[in-house]
Amino acid sequence: MLPEAFNVRQVGRYKFFIWFVLILTLVFVLQNEWRKVNAKAEDVALKLTINSLYESASSLRQSWELNNRPDHMEIDGVDLHFTKLGWPLIEQNNNLDCYQLWRILTPVNIPPPHISLLYTKEAKSVTYESCVYQISTGKWLELFYENETIKFNDFVAIK
Repeated sequence: MLPEAFNVRQVGRYKFFIWFVLILTLVFVLQNEWRKVNAKAEDVALKLTINSLYESASSLRQSWELNNRPDHMEIDGVDLHFTKLGWPLIEQNNNLDCYQLWRILTPVNIPPPHISLLYTKEAKSVTYESCVYQISTGKWLELFYENETIKFNDFVAIK
């Protein structure tokens, strides 16, 4: 009787071990797939953010055209200036106001992400300023003006 009970216990232990290994493998596989899906979702969110910002800037440019190209307009209590080609520009003390640009260009007044690393670049003897926003860990969005046109650039910064 003792060997039979021992075999029954061993079979139960083997079944438990096999189920444990299967469940653990499933958890690891699902976790790995989740990371891939999450990374793609962050990329898509960044692209959608850029599209949304560009659409808002285009809408403001159209308002500028329809209002006979004024030097400035006031929107939501913010004094909005325009480049020579009509792209929205918000400055404070002769520097880009990254916070207000984000606030005006986002459609639902989404709070600004980690701002701002405002800096000046020189490219082909044209100086322009840039606002850089951290959208998520390692994913950044740059807003800048080049040849009187607003531009958006996304990039990844890995430490």
